[in-house]
Amino acid sequence: KPPEKCVDCTNILLFGMIGAGKSSTINTFLSALDPDRRTMNCAPTGQHPGSVTLKLTSYKSNSLKFWDTAGWNSSDDPVKIKEVFRMILEGRVPLGTNLKDFNPDANADVIPENVIHGVAFIVNTFTMDNIKLDLLKVFQDLQNIAKNIYNIVIGTNFERLRIPAKSYNHIYENNKLKRKFAKLSDYIGMKKRTMFVISNEWKGYKIEKTKCVLALYILKNMVRKIDPGQDSSLADAAIGKCNWAENQF
Repeated sequence: KPPEKCVDCTNILLFGMIGAGKSSTINTFLSALDPDRRTMNCAPTGQHPGSVTLKLTSYKSNSLKFWDTAGWNSSDDPVKIKEVFRMILEGRVPLGTNLKDFNPDANADVIPENVIHGVAFIVNTFTMDNIKLDLLKVFQDLQNIAKNIYNIVIGTNFERLRIPAKSYNHIYENNKLKRKFAKLSDYIGMKKRTMFVISNEWKGYKIEKTKCVLALYILKNMVRKIDPGQDSSLADAAIGKCNWAENQF
């Protein structure tokens, strides 16, 4: 069942395997949305003691709320993974729930402000060719569960494909990336036009403009597709900021 229209904020769930870059992607989104493009490290990543996400966590910027979860390969029980995923989408999992020890309950009450409006499946573009077929089958099943919600794929770590930085402005024309997305599309059935890339590698106190544009391009697409008829006041933080960034080139 499709979620109700966005009211106070747009809830975007990031879902992917352990180490795919879910938390890093959230930090990049938050940095790109910051008026001064300051780099944000709100979600623990890398060598941080709490970098492996175990609890359902959210991070808000203006009218957008990003939801972080445990990796979908953190459990050996694919049935449980899919039931937990379904419950998160429906807003039946309280914020702060430890997902490792969580037992799905189809009768749990819906928490309206937790209902998910859009899903971003996070994959590591450098290692996606090595994902085992059984995990790809789970990925396909998860995508089918979310079929009534706008969902996309976000590829991380594309820098390791040795794509020159000067090509980032035209990243979606890169043949290496096209082949990666075409192969993933064949496996899971998602259309290539719903696949994007993000750069979570940045240094210093400000996110670089090109990487800011890559992040905001994704957000603008998601906000417009999630609820085309929503009031512009709810989406202006993402869309307005994205338009500003795009005009820098």
